[in-house]
Parts: sequence; C-alpha cells; structure tokens
Amino acid sequence: MRKLKLPSPAMVVACIALAVALSGASYAAVKLPRNSVGTQHLKNGAVSTAKLKNGAVTAAKLRANAVGAAKLAANSVDGSKLAANSVDSSKVVDNSIGSADIADGAIAAGDLAPGTLPASSAPGPQAFARVAANGTLQPNVAGFAPQVKGIDAGDLVKGEAGAATGTYCFGSLGFKPASAVVSLDNADAAAADRNLVASVAVDRGEDLGDCPATHNDARVRIVDGNTGAAQDGRFFIWFMR
Repeated sequence: MRKLKLPSPAMVVACIALAVALSGASYAAVKLPRNSVGTQHLKNGAVSTAKLKNGAVTAAKLRANAVGAAKLAANSVDGSKLAANSVDSSKVVDNSIGSADIADGAIAAGDLAPGTLPASSAPGPQAFARVAANGTLQPNVAGFAPQVKGIDAGDLVKGEAGAATGTYCFGSLGFKPASAVVSLDNADAAAADRNLVASVAVDRGEDLGDCPATHNDARVRIVDGNTGAAQDGRFFIWFMR
C-alpha cells in the first residue's frame, strides 16, 4: 500500500491564507514606533472629549491664546475654575461687565482703588461742616477727624437782615444737595442752650425764605425748644448728593 505524502509547510500556510480570504475575515497586527503618529496623521475631530482622560490636557499642553471665548461653552468657566487674582482689569474688555453681572454686595469700598469713584458717588456725605454759633466754620484740627469738608467760608452766611438770629444759609456749594442732616453741637454748651432745636431745609426749586438768593441751597434754623424763639447755636451739618 502506498503511503500518503504529507503536504509541505508552504502548502499548509497557503491553504490557511486561502481559507481566511474566502471567509471574508482579515487580521492585522501592527506595532507603531513611539511618537510615529502626529497631528498631521489625525483627521479633524478624530480625538474627542470622550477619548481624553480627565486632566490629560493641562495649561502646559496648550499654546498661548489657543483657547478663546468662541471655544468655550456658555457658563463653562466659573469662579471655581479660576485661580485667585488670575483675572485682573487688563484681561477684561471695556464695558464687558455691567451691574447685572455683579451680585449685590460683592464689591465693597475696600475693593476699589483710591480715586476709582468720583467724589459725587463715593461712600459717605458729599460735604459736611461744624458751624459755630456766629456762622463761621470750625477749622480742622490736627490729630482729630475732619470738621469740615467740601464747604468754604463763603458758602455759609447768617440769614437776611431781621431774620439773621438762628438762621444759617448755604449756597455756592458746587453741587445741589439731595438731602441734609443737622445736629446740635452741645460741646461745652451752657444749660440754657441744651433745649435748642435745629432743623434743615433743602432747596427744591422754591425760595427757602430768610436767605439771600446766592445762598438758597439749604437753610438751618435753630429755636428755643421751650419758647420757639430763634436763637443762635452751634451745629453739625452733613450734605448728601
């Protein structure tokens, strides 16, 4: 009986290859050298967010100005994603932040550089003064809080003739006060002066009365609380704008 001749190794490989080809399946084993695939080998959109692990892309991997506002989703960057002091005035476009973008109370006076606010909108009174009974301004004293601000000697006169007692008139202030507050100054006051009552009126387009036209911005009257008679007295006044 004749012995069957075994196929050669080459024939076995050829048959296996033919079977694979006829079955429609293919296999490939490719090992790419390190760093052999660059950006030029990737089609647009080939690497999506889902293919990046968290923290894979850091600031060091981004070129300067690579990420602009157009590449950020709305509200994707909030305060928690910004380092302290990372956004200063040089990084904010003029008029890009309005009052609607700032929470109430988020900015206090201490957060503003000196001179940021004009005098008319700075916190506190627009002007104030400590006034002597004879109608003169009490000067500031070194080492103590100011007694006068924004008011000059020519801005204050006693009332018109016949009504000068207890009447003090303000004008030429450089601004129109929206309101004013007055308080008696009873430092070293005699017992007879402790019953005095002070009141203030601010011009709203009418003649305040007993004041010259040049000093019709505000009027202070002082009277005896017991008799109602006009009487000179010392007082403090604050003007708000």
